[in-house]
Amino acid sequence: MGNKDQLEYLIKLVDDDTEEVRTEVVNELRHYGTSLEEDLKEFSDIMQPSKLELLKPILEKNRREWLLQNWSSWISISNENARLEQAMSLIAQFQFGINYQPSINKLINELADEFRTKYPYGTELDLSDFLFGEKQITGNNTDYYNPFNSNLIYVIKEKKGIPITLAILLILVANKLGYTIEGCNFPGHFLAKIRLEKDILMIDCFNNGKLIYEHDIKKMTHGSSETIMRLVEMETSSTTIIRRMINNLTNAYKNSNEFKQSDFMLEILSKTPL
Repeated sequence: MGNKDQLEYLIKLVDDDTEEVRTEVVNELRHYGTSLEEDLKEFSDIMQPSKLELLKPILEKNRREWLLQNWSSWISISNENARLEQAMSLIAQFQFGINYQPSINKLINELADEFRTKYPYGTELDLSDFLFGEKQITGNNTDYYNPFNSNLIYVIKEKKGIPITLAILLILVANKLGYTIEGCNFPGHFLAKIRLEKDILMIDCFNNGKLIYEHDIKKMTHGSSETIMRLVEMETSSTTIIRRMINNLTNAYKNSNEFKQSDFMLEILSKTPL
């Protein structure tokens, strides 16, 4: 573990003109430990972009170690939606930084409170219209393979994401309001779903909350409709959603040529229950 008393001195030398000094300093910081990112907050006044760029590989390595240490924290949670929220929080901290604020819980609560204030007698479908219509949170068609599309804080702040994160957003906000909206592990395009008395209604969150009924599925799938309908009717666990999210992140990092991050996501997937 590093010595915090020496950290300011090391930061000042991290971009020193002498290569030998830079190498020694970077080596010291590499062995500082996962608390480096938090301790660096005290020295934000001397953290120029050039220094941050040199520290980036170290911080990314620390974040990987941190996520490995903390990834299992969601597994012991019994509530399905709480598990999902915790896993998404870990991904957001991994990407934005261990100390990044605000929390997903706070942002979800704010959306739920805003909806309830505006629509005190609103329904699940009203909530979908609110998020994907009024709030204009939509599918990210122009930058689909950006790894941050799997980051729920990014999705809420930037108002764009991929099908699965948009569905997760709807599921978690609905849960805060006492509604039950589930995930639907639809092949190729994750959906949200609402179980009605005699039907299942699906919501395509990526396409502005488009509604898809069972008879639409049968038209879309041709000869394989029975197999697809069995999949639609099945409960989709938080673990299934999380595994699909990690798969998406693996592919997104690979598509962005961030192969170290992509390989790391495969390692995370191996530590995720089936």
